Amino acid sequence: MKLAIRDDDTCYFTDPSELERVYHDVWDQVPICLATVPFAVGYERAGIPREHWHDGEAFALERNSALTTFLKSLIGRGRVTIALHGYTHQDYPDGFEFQAAPDPERRVSDGLRYLRETFGATPSIFVPPHNAMSKRGLAAVGAARLNILGSFLSFRPSIRPWDYTTPANWLRIAQFRRTTGRTKGDSLIYPHVLRYADHAEFGCHSLIPGTTVDELKRAFDEARRADGDFCLATHYWEVDAAMKQVLVAFLEYAAGDREVRFVAAEELFA
Repeated sequence: MKLAIRDDDTCYFTDPSELERVYHDVWDQVPICLATVPFAVGYERAGIPREHWHDGEAFALERNSALTTFLKSLIGRGRVTIALHGYTHQDYPDGFEFQAAPDPERRVSDGLRYLRETFGATPSIFVPPHNAMSKRGLAAVGAARLNILGSFLSFRPSIRPWDYTTPANWLRIAQFRRTTGRTKGDSLIYPHVLRYADHAEFGCHSLIPGTTVDELKRAFDEARRADGDFCLATHYWEVDAAMKQVLVAFLEYAAGDREVRFVAAEELFA
């Protein structure tokens, strides 16, 4: 069984000390996949100065030289990997970035090029901002042959371009619902990779304020019983002392299984 960690929203506004605070005792055990925003536009969240929440200015990652230097060192030591997390992560009046931006194709291609030039490696994973995508946004990511790491599990034709693999993937999800006693209204994180014609997808379990160790243990045990894998997703800027205790306790629990391998998120798709 493979276990990975995804952390969202690394960008110009990220203080390297915040990543160090959360992961200094974690990333030597399990590499952290940092979902990274190339040209962040401010929105309402902790860690972004209030004066930038709605000013519309795009801040290139490299303008935070302390951060880019720090990340290059972490990448070189195998402590982190880099995923593409949108292009600006900005919110639009009618939706989130990869639902409503007018040019998702350019944002994917330019974002990949920018991260490759900045860090010397091309990301293979896309993390949708807010886990939200339109049909065109999903097609743009697939055209770039990026795998999706997130909780994007809609089969609606209005959102997902169907291909020859879609019916079988739908049946896999339906069977997993039946096996686990879920209805269509119950939440579900499928513990296996879903492979489509131009990309693959894997769902993540969230570590957010209020998540308990027992909740993560139950989700982990379910994935293990299904011979699946597990990815935990969080935001460094949300992780306080209580959330860090949950993270550490969960990793200790998972490490008690000799069959578990802590891996970089990219290995989930291998």
